[in-house]
Amino acid sequence: MVYLFSSLLVALAVVTAFGERGVFHLWRLRAEKKQLQEKNFLLQKENDALRERVDRIRRDDDYLEKIAREELGLTRPGETVYRLASPDRSRSKSAEAPAEPSAPTERPDS
Repeated sequence: MVYLFSSLLVALAVVTAFGERGVFHLWRLRAEKKQLQEKNFLLQKENDALRERVDRIRRDDDYLEKIAREELGLTRPGETVYRLASPDRSRSKSAEAPAEPSAPTERPDS
């Protein structure tokens, strides 16, 4: 009788700890909840920043023009845009340029 009660108690402890709704499952759920809350907080901050940007674009014409020029490459009628390459860019592009193709050589028939 004592063995039956002891084994029943051990089985109950194992199910409580490792079962589908056991303690370890609860710990994993709490960790997942914490990660989701952190992700939610970051997404809310990003949403707030985007709302602020949309609001600023709607009310600030100078900011809208800046966005149009920098991100979309737009210009006013009659403007001429000069794009100058930085010295680092011109060096790297000349180094990356393919060499002139050599004249084709004839292969002897084998």
